[in-house]
Amino acid sequence: MKVLLATLNARYTHSSLALAYLQAACRDPRWELIKREFTINDKLPGVLAEIYRIRPQVLCLSSYIWNIRQIVELCNDYRQLDPNCIMVLGGPEVSFDSRQFLAEHPAIDIIVRGEGELTLKKLLLHIYEGRSYAELKGISFRDQEQVRVNDAAPLIDDISAWPRPYSGDMSFYQNKLVYYETSRGCPFNCSYCISSTIKGVRFLPLERVQEDLSFLIRHRVNKIKFVDRTFNSHEKRALAIMQYILDEIGEERTTSFHFEICADLLSEAALAFLEQVPPGVFDFEIGVQSTCPLTLKAINRLNDWEKLACNVKKIKSYGNIHLHLDLIAGLPYEDYQRFGQSFNQVFELQADVIQLGFLKLLKGSPIYQEKDRYGYKFQRLAPYQVLANNYMDYQDLCRLQDIEELVEHYYNSGIFTKSLDYLVNRVYQGNAFKALEDFSLYWRRQGWYERPQARDSLYISLACFVKEKHPAHFEWANEWFKYDYLLNNRVYKVPDALPRYKPEEARQKMDSLLSDKAFLEHYLPEFCGKSLRELKKYVYLEYLNLNQDQGNRTYHPVLFLYHPGKQKSYKSIIVHESDNN
Repeated sequence: MKVLLATLNARYTHSSLALAYLQAACRDPRWELIKREFTINDKLPGVLAEIYRIRPQVLCLSSYIWNIRQIVELCNDYRQLDPNCIMVLGGPEVSFDSRQFLAEHPAIDIIVRGEGELTLKKLLLHIYEGRSYAELKGISFRDQEQVRVNDAAPLIDDISAWPRPYSGDMSFYQNKLVYYETSRGCPFNCSYCISSTIKGVRFLPLERVQEDLSFLIRHRVNKIKFVDRTFNSHEKRALAIMQYILDEIGEERTTSFHFEICADLLSEAALAFLEQVPPGVFDFEIGVQSTCPLTLKAINRLNDWEKLACNVKKIKSYGNIHLHLDLIAGLPYEDYQRFGQSFNQVFELQADVIQLGFLKLLKGSPIYQEKDRYGYKFQRLAPYQVLANNYMDYQDLCRLQDIEELVEHYYNSGIFTKSLDYLVNRVYQGNAFKALEDFSLYWRRQGWYERPQARDSLYISLACFVKEKHPAHFEWANEWFKYDYLLNNRVYKVPDALPRYKPEEARQKMDSLLSDKAFLEHYLPEFCGKSLRELKKYVYLEYLNLNQDQGNRTYHPVLFLYHPGKQKSYKSIIVHESDNN
């Protein structure tokens, strides 16, 4: 019997932890077990052809909101090619309404509900031996013209029964995100999350976690993303794992680690530990979702905003951990203006990434059960994104989608740091939401959302907006536009839309600086001994006015230094007259 485990990941760099578990759990000499991971960007005819080349007797597909449409299409097509293949679906997207799903999709034979490691193994044994599924817990199946929904399977209480998802050849995972869990379940019960449907948290033994992590680190995987819903819910344990990681990676640091944490749970001891973490090793994703107390109460998420903000600021000050803060638009009791307040409070923390997401009414989640109470209108097919509710209409959410795109372009890209700082704090007196709202309306009127924007175009768009809508600020803002452009783009040429100050002596000034031994020893010791011609390959000079207090219009030469083959400048130096006399 040939069994194919397959899924469609959201991106090529992603991998499937579910398939890794199932492959480990279902190995058996009585059948051939094959795993294939595709992406939602792959052409479906090609995926179908690959499945057909394998010709499985049992086709098992892992289903989520991002891939269910393609999976149903694949099943419908493959059913015509192989009427005898047993098609099995599992995953959160099909676990909560399996009876209706099977009734609507006759190509699919069986659904594995909930945790699948033990259930799927038992199902394959039943198929191999030709036994009835009638008493097999944790599945729904088609029995002639009827759909049968068996009792739920119990949770895997014996955590030693969890298979090891990673072993042997790891070549598939090179240059991919490797997902790993040290626990299942969440101590919180947020109403929009299906984790709230399972009570309690089950932890893997520390020794097992350490062995698994050691294996992954030895195989030099690029990044390990922990899928624990709240990694620091058990702080002592979390810190022990983090310390083990630091001890294990040593000085090589070829692997980085992503954690979802609750920032307001961090103790002073935890913060002291995090301050000592080497730069670039840890990423933290922190779910703020909203700062509106009424909203947080409605979704059963009781953040301590003051403590969360304080702790995020402390971690930010350490400069060693990449910070990613999440907001969700479309939650109960938060209208457009109140969401803007949440956004501004999160923006003020200056995390590396702000994810402005939109509520999805997931089947099985408590908020799905309360959809009528809050007047939710949402997509009837996956991903079930909110369209409107009693607090935001569709137009409000469309405006937020426009703002979200600009957050991606201008904030999360990290290439407009100084420009945004000027726009938000000088032009809009700290109101980041209003700044992005006005900018998004300008983008919409210009038709820029309808066509792809090259990197240079983003700088030009921002310059046009400030020049047209805030002309008194353009002269000053333009200096930061140029600064950000040269800091992040090794092109040695500023776009024409960004006016430049170009004194005749600029070229001679650069030659003079790069020929000054004392200047090089003080500011550019890494370039000492190199010829002027060689230096010019890695150094660019632009005159900028970056000291703008009290309307100062003094331009100074600014040097931008670049590593070979790198786009981003690793250092900029403002040169004053006293530096080269």
